[in-house]
Amino acid sequence: MELVITKEKEYRKIDWCWMIILISFVGFLVENIWNLLTSGQIDNRNMHLPFILGYGLAILGVYLLFGLPTDNKGLISLTNSSNTIFQYTTYVLLVTVFICISEIIIGYGVQYFSGVYYWDFSDVPLHITRYTSILTSVAYSITITLFMNYLFDSIMTWFSRFDDKAYKYVGIILITLLTIDLIVSFGAMIANNNHNLIWCIYM
Repeated sequence: MELVITKEKEYRKIDWCWMIILISFVGFLVENIWNLLTSGQIDNRNMHLPFILGYGLAILGVYLLFGLPTDNKGLISLTNSSNTIFQYTTYVLLVTVFICISEIIIGYGVQYFSGVYYWDFSDVPLHITRYTSILTSVAYSITITLFMNYLFDSIMTWFSRFDDKAYKYVGIILITLLTIDLIVSFGAMIANNNHNLIWCIYM
């Protein structure tokens, strides 16, 4: 096993904007589905728009660092192995570590600046601090691995078919709005020392 530095595959920046937008929306849906199943409610997830930019940026980070599960195109890739099971297992482990570190940094960062416990995994078995757990991180990692292996390139290839100005302008406008929303929403949490709860629906 050898850790090497490699060059990632090239995708258009505008297609990355749309991938980030798509995954940010999926993240919003996933969190609310989980919220509905565990607490019987859905809410704005601290955002004004129905997107959680962190999910989209996480996919970007995973791709830049680790590439796809078997292509060795990320910044850090495992080579010298023709064993597919080994490749997948290592990818899952690397992404798990990435998720754990990211959740801890974000969780404690939000707590430091706003005094808010952004989320709490204290009741989840095998938790590491209140902000991450091995079980949830492995579950996220397996989901991401499956997505990156079976869907990611197909979606990016489909995005690449669009080359009109509307596609580019709408993508740029949306990614700008998501960024502004993230800044404004976290700003509200810091200013109010509380979650940015705008709406909540009990089901």
